[in-house]
Amino acid sequence: MSKAIKQKPFLFFLLFTFVFSWITGFSSVIVPGKFEGLAFLSGFGPAVGALIVVGIVEGSDGIKKLIQSLFQWKIRIVWYFVVLLGPALTMAIAVLFYNMFAREGSAPNFNGRLSDLPQHILIIGAVFLFTMFGIWGEEIGWRGFALPKLQKAYHPVLASLILGAIWAIWHLPLFFTEGSPQAQMGMPYFFFATLGYSILYSWIYNGTKESLFMIWLLHSANNATVSYTMLFFEPLTKEPVFSLAVLGFFDALIILFTKSNLLYQREVEGIYDNK
Repeated sequence: MSKAIKQKPFLFFLLFTFVFSWITGFSSVIVPGKFEGLAFLSGFGPAVGALIVVGIVEGSDGIKKLIQSLFQWKIRIVWYFVVLLGPALTMAIAVLFYNMFAREGSAPNFNGRLSDLPQHILIIGAVFLFTMFGIWGEEIGWRGFALPKLQKAYHPVLASLILGAIWAIWHLPLFFTEGSPQAQMGMPYFFFATLGYSILYSWIYNGTKESLFMIWLLHSANNATVSYTMLFFEPLTKEPVFSLAVLGFFDALIILFTKSNLLYQREVEGIYDNK
């Protein structure tokens, strides 16, 4: 089997990732109230898939390189502002547009919520820290393993869209999990949002010289922002056109100003080179 994995590492990464995540994720759906712990473990499927494949293809050196990227924190300070404040800025603009253009009486009280923001910092911080506890299990696989491989084979934008589609489909068990953000958003909104986020994540990953640490922070900040939005600006998730429009606008700007390469440099080696 190791020979087959070395020949088709990306395929086997997907196989291991989806088998692990969907078995653990759908367990709590099929038998409610019994396997919540397994549902949490489903988030580590991409890490399981990546570590198995990298271990077989590159051995301990490959695994060490993959793990080290999670602690690659010496990055230009401007990227920290982008990563930690970018999701909140995106949300604020979407809420502003919602207030400007939504049906009369349907818009949330933007000014009232903004005045309460200091009281909500603890909520945002708690969600951020909780997300950081587990989100690395996703990013070792998605950006640490899959994105470098896809960018070697396809144009960076196309590679990001392919990964975004895979990333969205991987979340399928959560759409059947009562109370999950995905179940509240609905599949179409989540799918297109994930495509958009995938482009942003690729830009930041490439711009920070493949730092998984920065993607770890970004994913956590983004999840905290989305959770805050769903809690205090619920109408925005029911009419997601505003959020998607703002996300699409930022995607277009990044594609334009990076001349569509998303800061990808082919001379920068990824986690592994095998096709």
